[in-house]
Amino acid sequence: MKSRRNETVSLLKSLVKIDSVNPFDDRGGGEAEIAEFIRATLDSYGLATRLQRVKGRRANVVGLLRGTGNGPALMLNGHIDTVGVSGVKDPFGGRIDGQGLLHGRGACDMKGSIASMLTAIKSVVDSGTRLRGDLVFAGVVDEEYLSLGTRALVREYRTDAAIVGEPTGMDVAIAHKGYDWVEVTIRGRAAHGSVPEKGIDAIEKASTLVASLSSLKSVHAALKHPLVGSPRMHTSTIAGGTEWSVVPESCTLHLERRTLPGERKGVAKREVQRLVDNLSAEDPEFHATVAELFHQSGLETSSKEPIVRSLGAAYRSVTGRRAKMVGMPYWTDAALLSGEAGIPACLFGPGDIRQAHSADEYVDVKDVEDATLVFERAIRGFCLSDAK
Repeated sequence: MKSRRNETVSLLKSLVKIDSVNPFDDRGGGEAEIAEFIRATLDSYGLATRLQRVKGRRANVVGLLRGTGNGPALMLNGHIDTVGVSGVKDPFGGRIDGQGLLHGRGACDMKGSIASMLTAIKSVVDSGTRLRGDLVFAGVVDEEYLSLGTRALVREYRTDAAIVGEPTGMDVAIAHKGYDWVEVTIRGRAAHGSVPEKGIDAIEKASTLVASLSSLKSVHAALKHPLVGSPRMHTSTIAGGTEWSVVPESCTLHLERRTLPGERKGVAKREVQRLVDNLSAEDPEFHATVAELFHQSGLETSSKEPIVRSLGAAYRSVTGRRAKMVGMPYWTDAALLSGEAGIPACLFGPGDIRQAHSADEYVDVKDVEDATLVFERAIRGFCLSDAK
C-alpha cells in the first residue's frame, strides 16, 4: 500500500513539473510534452495507447485496457492543459510543504486526479484482474478554452459511463452549471469633444445597460436548482472609444451568464435582448445589437446511474463515510460527454476549486492518495458488473 501511495505522489510531481499551459492562455507551450509522458506511462502498464490528433501538435492521449467484452465500459477523463502561470511563484516546482500540500500549476486542476487515475489503472493491471468491460483513459487537450479535445474524443470513442476528475473536494458531483457568452455592441455617434451634444456617447449608453442588469437578479433568484442554485450573470469586458477628444461612437460589452442544467441555448441572449428593447423604447438614441458568441450546456446525471452508485460505494469502502452528492458552479467536459455523446458522467477528484487557477495552487497529498483507492475500486465495481 505504501509503495502505491509513493508512486502516486511521485507521478503527480512529474506531471506538475511539465509545463502544459494552454497555448491560448498566457502563450503556453501546450500539451504535447505531457501527452507523450502519459502515453509512455500507460505503455509501461501494458495498455494500448494512441495520440488522437486534435489540432497541430495538440493531441489527446488515449489508453485502452481491453475487457472480456461482456461488461460495461468506463472512461476516466481528465484534461491535461492548465491555465497560465502569470504571478505564480515556482509554478512547476511540485513542492510538498509541511502540511502535506503539493504546490504548482495544475496540482489541483487537475493533475492530482490524473495521477490518481493512472496509478489506479496500474493497480488493476498489476493485480491480474480481468475486467469484463473496457477501461479507457482519456487525457484531453484544451478544456481550459474551447474543449477541442473532448469534442474530438467523442467523435471516435463511446463508453457506458465516465468519471471526469475535476477537483470536487472528494465529493461526487452529479450536476454543474453551463454558460453563455453574450456580446452587445452599442452604437453612438462620434463628435468633437468640445461639442459632445452633437454626438451620442456609446459608452454612456452602455452604462445604462450595465445598470439595468441588476433587474435580472430577482428573475434569477426565482430559478433554483437543488444542487447548483440559481443562474448568475456578470459583466466580463467593456471596450469603446478612440481618443481623448472624440465622443465614442461605439462600445462593446461582453457578458457571461452561468446557466442551470436543462436551460437551453440562447437564454442569456433573450434576457439581454429584452433589456436592450426596453432601453430602446425609453431612449430613441439607444441603439444596440445582441449576439451569442458561445454556449456550453450544464450537466445533470441521475444519482441512480450505475457509475454514480459504483463511485459512491468505492468512496465509502475507502473512507468509511457516505459520499456526498453535490453540484458544482463551474463547467466541465462532463457536459459534452453526457450531452453530445450520451455517456452518463459524474465528477470526482481531490482538490478544492478555490485553489484551482490561483497564484498558489495546491492539492492535499492525502486526498490524492485516497482518490487513487477510490478510482481503483470504482473501476472494479463498474467494469466487473453487469450494469451495461
